[in-house]
Parts: sequence; structure tokens; C-alpha cells
Amino acid sequence: MDKEELTIIRKFEHIEHCLKRQVEAHVTNQFENIHFVHTSLPEIDKDEIDLSVEFLGRKFDYPIMIAGMTGGTRGSQLAGKINKTLAKAAQELNIPMGVGSQRAMIRNPETWESYYVRDVAPDIFLIGNLGAPQFAETMPNRYGIEEALKAVETIQADALAIHMNPLQESVQPEGDTQYRGVLKVLAELKSEFPYPIIAKETGAGVSMEVAIKLESIGIDAIDVGGLGGTSWSGVEYYRAKDERSKNLALKFWDWGIPTAISVAEVRYATDLPIIATGGIRDGVMIAKALALGANLAGVALPLLKPAVRGDVEGVIKILQRYIDELKNAMFLVGARDVEELRKVPLVITGFAREWLEQRIDLGEFLRVRRRKA
Repeated sequence: MDKEELTIIRKFEHIEHCLKRQVEAHVTNQFENIHFVHTSLPEIDKDEIDLSVEFLGRKFDYPIMIAGMTGGTRGSQLAGKINKTLAKAAQELNIPMGVGSQRAMIRNPETWESYYVRDVAPDIFLIGNLGAPQFAETMPNRYGIEEALKAVETIQADALAIHMNPLQESVQPEGDTQYRGVLKVLAELKSEFPYPIIAKETGAGVSMEVAIKLESIGIDAIDVGGLGGTSWSGVEYYRAKDERSKNLALKFWDWGIPTAISVAEVRYATDLPIIATGGIRDGVMIAKALALGANLAGVALPLLKPAVRGDVEGVIKILQRYIDELKNAMFLVGARDVEELRKVPLVITGFAREWLEQRIDLGEFLRVRRRKA
């Protein structure tokens, strides 16, 4: 069995474990330490609140994104079913959506249909997905402009996410841990690639130091993919076949930068658009992420179960609950739109405050996030 066939099997295992096991981090994404100041006189009517946002040149009805989850299967319709279900929901709500890693598609073109959703969602902002290790200087047959174009154009996507997942790869016995020279190669790719590129973490967060490097080479946006949601080290723990591999994955289950903290660091250090993904489980978290400076909030795991069933209305029901909660939170802080939400007072306490006070000028951050809104 070659490496690409193992990749396809791994995708099935990932879905299965996410559906049947407890795969979330044991620590929080730290949004519980981000507090709004209640406004007794909002001076707005709730029904006048506008939740629309602009991101990478497109306008969306809500500041929510369906994060990439899967794709690349053969001999089964599961991945395609999941992606089409999610895409139908995204089409109805006018929100963006990503697909899972397209590495399998690059090596096995016949799997392209598992990523293709334009037949059911002709208008959505669709984001393709390739892994950073495949662009490393030390990777045999490393990717370049040809593979990046193929990932986007085969599925008629609007942008490309380059996912950074060193944690997950490092605890996989079969993982790709080549990362040398990725930044240089991505800089070269960005100079000639005609589509936006989003740098995307997958559960361990983005630090301000990495964000600054990504901004310096022209990356268009960052998905922080912070700690506090699905732990891919946790998923790999369940996949591990021996005690040594299990021990390694277990040790790093809760490794990373919590989502709320990562959003704050990236917003403090850069002017890049931010997607806050990582344990987003309600509309109040979305409101807090936006107030910290995010442009969108990404949701994945809660949508997987209805998507596996092909339940479009089930996906929409979850997202609509988030939307209702977000709108209510905005009403209670007197914010007519997302721009005003980024200017409301925030109180940061506990571990989030301790971390940020050691890393940034917290008072300056609270001013910066308003100025950059």
C-alpha cells in the first residue's frame, strides 16, 4: 500500500474518530476570560443590527465560515456527501466555506469530485486547501505553482488555504515533518499566484512572530486555528497502533496557543484579515472573537454530524443558533454592526490576561484593535 492510499484511509479514520470519540482539547480556547461590558442603554433597535462583513473582496451575510474538513476519498461517497451538504448550507446563508486537504486530489485526480461543490453552491466563496509541508524545500517532489493552481481551479475555488499542521504531523508515525524553507517557497508562490492565499493553522494557534513573517511575504489572511477545539494530536492518539505513538500523541494533546489569545496576538502584530477557528461553539464566542479583531469565525466539528447524514437543515440550524446568539450579544453591547463591535469595551482576565501581559502591551492592544477595525 503506497503513501497516498494510506492518506485516503487516514481521512476515513479522522472522520470516524471525530464523530465517535472525544477529540477536543482538555483546555479551553480562553474566550471565557474575554468579557463584554453590559450596556443597559444600547441606543439601538435589535432588528437594525447588520451582521454582514467583507472579507478578501467579498461581502457575506454573516461573519461565519464553514472550516475545511474533508475530501479526497475513492470508493465511497462520504467525503463528497459531507462537502456538498456543507456547501448547500453555505449557499443558503451566504457564508464562505473551505474544503479539506487536497493532497489526495493532487496525487489521485480521480478523487476531485469529493471536493467539488459548485453544482450545489455556485455562488459561495470557496477555499481550496494544501499542506505547508508539501512546499518545503526538503520535500521530494515539492509543490509549486502548478499544484496550487490545480487545487484551486479544479474545484473552481476562490482562494487557497495553506494549512500549517506541524503538531499533527509530528505525532503521526507517517507524518510529514519537513518544514525547512516553507516561508521562502510560499513567498515565491505568492509572487505569481493569482488567487488569495490564507495561512491556516489546524488547532495549535498562530503566534505574533509567525504572523509577522506571513504578512511580510504578502499572505492575504490568517486562520489562527487555535487551541481549544478539535485536538489533532488527540485524533492521532486514537489512530496510534502502538504504545510509544499513543504516549507521544497524549503528551501533546493540549499543545498550542488558545484561540482567543492567538487572535489577540495576530491582531496586535499585523493588519491581516483574521479567521478565528478553534473551539467556536456559540454566538457569544463569535462576538468575542470579532471584538478582539477577527473578521470571521470558523466552525467545523459541530457541523460534522449533520453533514455526515446529509442534513442541510441540521447544519443551518446550528449556524442559525450561533447567528441568533451573536446578534443578541451585539444588542447587549450596543453594536449596530461588526465594525462597532470591534470598538466596544473589553475586560480580559485570568490566564488570557497573564499570557497577553507577558507577550504584548495589553493597553495598546485594546487601542490597536479599535484603530484596525
